[in-house]
Amino acid sequence: MILRVAVVLCVMLVASIAHAETLGDGWQFRRPLNFKQAVTNGTGLTGDNVAWAEFYANGTQKSDGSDFRVTTADRVIVPFKILQMSSSNDLVRIAFATRGEAPYYVWWGNPAASKPTADLDIQRGILLQISESAGGDVRAAKSADGLQQMMERATPRGALFVPEIFLGYNPLGDEVGDFFHYTAQFRIDKPAAAEFAFSVMDSGTLSIDGEPILHEFHGGWKARVRNSKSVDLTTGWHRIDVIQVNLGRDPASGVSVVWKRLGESAFSPMPANIFAPIAHADAGMLQKVGGGRAADILALPAAETFIPPDGYGQRYTFEASIPPLLDPKISWDFGDGQTGGPLKNISHEYLSPGIYAVTLRLAQGDTTVSTTIRIAVKDRMYSLFPRPPEDNSKTVIAVLDDYDLKKLSGAASLRGMQFFKSIGDSDDAVSWGRAWLLTKDYVNESTLNDETLDLVQMLESHRDYTSAAEFYHLASLKPVGLEARLNFMRDYVMEQCDFFDDATPALREAMDWQKRINDGNSSQVRIADAAIIYAAIAQGDGKIAQDTIDHLHAKGGKPITAYNQARIRQGVLARNIEAYIRTKDFSSAQKLIDDWELEYPEAIWDGFTRALRVKLNVAEDRPLVAARIALEHARANPTGFYAAELLYRAAQSFQAGDQSTQAKAAMDLLTSKYPESPYARPDAPVEK
Repeated sequence: MILRVAVVLCVMLVASIAHAETLGDGWQFRRPLNFKQAVTNGTGLTGDNVAWAEFYANGTQKSDGSDFRVTTADRVIVPFKILQMSSSNDLVRIAFATRGEAPYYVWWGNPAASKPTADLDIQRGILLQISESAGGDVRAAKSADGLQQMMERATPRGALFVPEIFLGYNPLGDEVGDFFHYTAQFRIDKPAAAEFAFSVMDSGTLSIDGEPILHEFHGGWKARVRNSKSVDLTTGWHRIDVIQVNLGRDPASGVSVVWKRLGESAFSPMPANIFAPIAHADAGMLQKVGGGRAADILALPAAETFIPPDGYGQRYTFEASIPPLLDPKISWDFGDGQTGGPLKNISHEYLSPGIYAVTLRLAQGDTTVSTTIRIAVKDRMYSLFPRPPEDNSKTVIAVLDDYDLKKLSGAASLRGMQFFKSIGDSDDAVSWGRAWLLTKDYVNESTLNDETLDLVQMLESHRDYTSAAEFYHLASLKPVGLEARLNFMRDYVMEQCDFFDDATPALREAMDWQKRINDGNSSQVRIADAAIIYAAIAQGDGKIAQDTIDHLHAKGGKPITAYNQARIRQGVLARNIEAYIRTKDFSSAQKLIDDWELEYPEAIWDGFTRALRVKLNVAEDRPLVAARIALEHARANPTGFYAAELLYRAAQSFQAGDQSTQAKAAMDLLTSKYPESPYARPDAPVEK
């Protein structure tokens, strides 16, 4: 009997070897897979022992993954399954059958290969499969069968092995409508009743051995709830299935499965040692099949850093694998316009999500070896959740220090500017901000407005008015709506007029913009005309200012004198501005004056807002700016109500700025042209 069994086993083994498929020729690249085999104890569990690995291919693989194979060391092909790969990046995750210890090899790069027929039936580990919802009636999720049917119509996104059925995030990134399907085999050593508890975000179902035992449906974002059900478990292996989907608008995901066995007083996670084990294989360095040298890149997510208001920077480390007998010059291209070298190990900070092609070049004499991998950088470091390492600002600065800002995308330079602003480094914030404004990438109008204003205030605090005007001008060239660009042009005009002696460039700019607007759009007309009036007054050209006011009225802008309500509103604005100046809330005062002049451009000519601008600049300790604004207006509109007061304020401001000659000239002009004015008296009762 024993002899007969031995003969049968030998025949089966010989037949198995005879039918085993051996890898042929045509595969260009491979990586060794090293692991310690995880063997399932006991009987009753079908299928092979399994290991899994993830690695970067080098772009030579077929987009559908049909040229991947996994073999033993002697090139015998084993069943495997691609868990995750993408046509846009080169990260590959696979699971494969193990029939002994390592090394095994993963092969690819054969353009003639077709999809293998043998697919791995995974009965080991806790496998999480993630799929994108194909849509459908959310009410179907109210039953286990309905949820199962919806999941079967979903499009696979990827899969991975997890240590337990407990997850509070999406490992593939925040996506609304993703299905999460957990499958695992667990072993019970003796019959027992176990009470299972199940919590999900939105909708989910829990099944044991194919029988649904718990189902939750919330139809949107709700706090986790818990219910429980007792299940009689026999000795041996059992299958657990958990399906969860968030069909609402929020991308959050969450699943928790716990149990309580007979004699236990509290629920706890199912222990890891009852699940069928799985091995993790380390993927070795890239090898070129048939000779030749192959460069290789080991890419690892290292840490992230928070960048206010809501972004993250992702630091990756890259290691160059150098072929034997080569002592090359090393250079890197990180795919975002930045390069590096000559380090074998190097860090790089990705400031915005995207797909980046990272290239390593090794050059020695006439020999050049290179390789490229495409990496997918997410908005968070999901692969290291729930607690990815966080970099401090010193580490980030060291990486960003030698970036070529001209070659960054708009999104990356914006994030860099926000980072330096958040740590109080105004010099670098300005440099990165200029680079951001020079790009022509899309930007949200609200972000453009808020960030430009922050940069300008930073520059003005350092008395760098040239750069402040430049930043407004650059913002007016960004690809946003015409009205938003017009407002930045107006900001540029005011900055140029207030802080520089020559208003000619500002007036030229404003008049050029007037030719580009829709003359039938009252909002655009008001912005452009307000800028021209402002610049004409600064230029001392009252005629242009008056003509522009007439043009504004002809296009539907009625004179202020026709509205008592407008007069009342301006009085309220003036009182609020005065209060902001007294409390040193200068930015609010500035904004109110700007808004006032945009709403009522004629008020610029009247002089009321000019007097308030003078007061604001005096309060901000810019007496010479205040003097220029006051003197220009008095000269442009000498018959205006505020002409005498503005001359007096000009004299006082010149004096405060140690310009006594100009102060005397302003007072002489005041006393000669307006001798009847109380401001012409030596004891003029002016508000300080």
